[in-house]
Amino acid sequence: MKRSQRIQKLVELSQKKEDNVARLLARQKAKVEQEKQKLEQLQEYASQYESERNLLGLSPYLVTNYQHFVSRLEQAMQQQKGAISQSEHQANQAQNQWLSARAKTKSMDLVKGKHAEQERKIEDKQEQKQIDEFAMLKFMRSDY
Repeated sequence: MKRSQRIQKLVELSQKKEDNVARLLARQKAKVEQEKQKLEQLQEYASQYESERNLLGLSPYLVTNYQHFVSRLEQAMQQQKGAISQSEHQANQAQNQWLSARAKTKSMDLVKGKHAEQERKIEDKQEQKQIDEFAMLKFMRSDY
């Protein structure tokens, strides 16, 4: 088996790893978007709740309940912001892994190409040598 063919197997393995990391990256980016949508939903709910509270007159007891609820809602939004931050960090890590895997695949493919080129040159030289030998034999036979 030629060296370029052996390297091709490594290129294929590297490409598989790159593809797996690319899928992970896509999942991480989707997760970031989901987390952002959850935060938007919480913010919209808080805004709607605030609008409704302003329309209704609340008794002191309900004001206290409202304040507790708003406080818990704000906590949920802060937790969601933390989840977004964590998801973005994981997506950045996946991005870096993908870039690394992509660079490795490209470099292996480049090495494979160089070896294939060297092999082609060697084959061309051998073929030319055979043609020259055949021509020499034909020339020598025609002289005698």
